Amino acid sequence: MKNIFKFSGVFLLLFGLSIPYNASAENFNFQTSLVHTVSKMITPVAAVDCNGASTPATPVPYDAVEIMKTPDDFTAVSFRVYYSDDLNTPIYNYLNNSPAAVNFNATTGEISYTMNGIAQTRKQLTAKVFLNAAGTGTPFESKQFYTSAANSNPPIGTIVPFYGSSVSATLNLGGWFLCDGTSIASISDDVLFPAEKTALQTIIGSANLPDLRGVFLRGIDPAGTYDATAGRAPGNLQMSEITGHTHNYDKTNTPTSSATVTGDLSLSQSSTTVTDDAANQVSVIQTVSLNGSGSHSHNLTYTATATTTAGSGTETRPVNKAVNYLIKVRY
Repeated sequence: MKNIFKFSGVFLLLFGLSIPYNASAENFNFQTSLVHTVSKMITPVAAVDCNGASTPATPVPYDAVEIMKTPDDFTAVSFRVYYSDDLNTPIYNYLNNSPAAVNFNATTGEISYTMNGIAQTRKQLTAKVFLNAAGTGTPFESKQFYTSAANSNPPIGTIVPFYGSSVSATLNLGGWFLCDGTSIASISDDVLFPAEKTALQTIIGSANLPDLRGVFLRGIDPAGTYDATAGRAPGNLQMSEITGHTHNYDKTNTPTSSATVTGDLSLSQSSTTVTDDAANQVSVIQTVSLNGSGSHSHNLTYTATATTTAGSGTETRPVNKAVNYLIKVRY
């Protein structure tokens, strides 16, 4: 017999429950409708011939989709949660729940049950619902899901480069917006619900989307190891700057100035008197000195430090290509 059912939705809710490995725990709300296919027979109206004789019609089988009933179809509902890569070993069990405990609606067949304390994990999980107390046999329904911490969607506030010239309405509906400083309040409520706007503003700490037009992104450096401005807040704008330095060039052996010394040049001498064998006295020059330096000049040479202008650009930048930056505004 084929089971026919519908999904009413799956919801993941965070709450602060402490469990092993210091992971956060979550609730998984399993909703579905308990309906099944019932084989039935319908007997057509008997055929009557021209003489008024009737011929009994042959019953015709058909399948009807009906809401299950309790206690005829079930008296208890059980749930088990598995890692999707091992469907033989349950990791969470929620067994023998009464129809009232799963909020069974006898009119619509809908049930809703919250499985508590599911630890966050990177792995895909599978939840199975059984219509018996022991949680055995063929499950009525299975559903794959992830805990929110391992959600394949990027977290709100994620920035990605987008190699496109414009952002389409489809991207907006998917939760991606251009980082152009748009006011969050101005976004249509049909695209971003009021509660989602509030959550986004809390995460990015601003009433506007980031404006990343024309700027590079740099990782926050809490210790200031590479960024001299340590511990900058997300969105903090750092203006352009070049590390202080000098440019030297050699002008050796190029006369650049002269020093002139002025003064008189004079000659001085000293003498002594000596007596020869004939007792004659003669004055003899003993020393001659040249005094003063006279007027002259010295050429000076040196290595100078000078400032020169190089290049004609208006900014300092590495080789780059232009992209648009997008931000994830909701799940």
